[in-house]
Amino acid sequence: METENSMMGPEAGAASAGASAGLAIAFQPIAEIAGSRIHAYEAQVLRNGAPAAQDFDQLSAEQRGDVDRRCAVAAIRWAATAGFATSGGRLAIPLSAPAIGDPAEHIQPALLTARQYGIVAERLVFSLHHYQSITNSQLADIMHVFNKLGPVVAFHGIGPNESGLAACGKFAPHMVTIEPELVSNVGSSWSRRIAMEDLVRRMQSLGLRIVAAGVDSESAYERLRSFGVPLVQGSYVGAPVAGILPQTATRNAA
Repeated sequence: METENSMMGPEAGAASAGASAGLAIAFQPIAEIAGSRIHAYEAQVLRNGAPAAQDFDQLSAEQRGDVDRRCAVAAIRWAATAGFATSGGRLAIPLSAPAIGDPAEHIQPALLTARQYGIVAERLVFSLHHYQSITNSQLADIMHVFNKLGPVVAFHGIGPNESGLAACGKFAPHMVTIEPELVSNVGSSWSRRIAMEDLVRRMQSLGLRIVAAGVDSESAYERLRSFGVPLVQGSYVGAPVAGILPQTATRNAA
């Protein structure tokens, strides 16, 4: 895989370089079910219009850490250009937890870039992927440092067999994403509906703010609302769009 430096570098021309490399930053809304207000925009890297996350998962920890830092800087620049400062939402930026060495150094370029654009650190959400793969002491260090510097931390996500639930309860992140494979068919499958309702209740008992990802139909949206899930993301809510901050496609809650 070719280097991502052409797009993700901290230089001012990152956005235009990304276009020439077939890479772009897209933003997908995470909406509040109550009123459909946008809680955050999740930054996603696209390669030729398709998600590039699986490509990044093939990198070594050192390479992935470098790419994540560059992606974070590029995401903030693209969001700022798209009007994020006046959007009222947060900016969710994915990071691979195993690729984080020194937590402060890891997010320092992003924090400096945000400051340059007048974006306060508290509006940044660093979403930790693969957090189940690191030790509790490493995770505690990341949480402590990130929160001290201002950004909030999200965990992505609760997967099959509910992996990660214990860590979520222990560290109480800003929000926790339930993976699309668990959300899929919740509006039409009785067994999936029962399993999801049970998971949501246990997450709520831990005081977790839930994001249900992969919401692709009104029936799933309404079912999740009946369970008390506060935040949703997916094609029914709004697809990722390169270079702009899209509005939610859902109608207002009744």
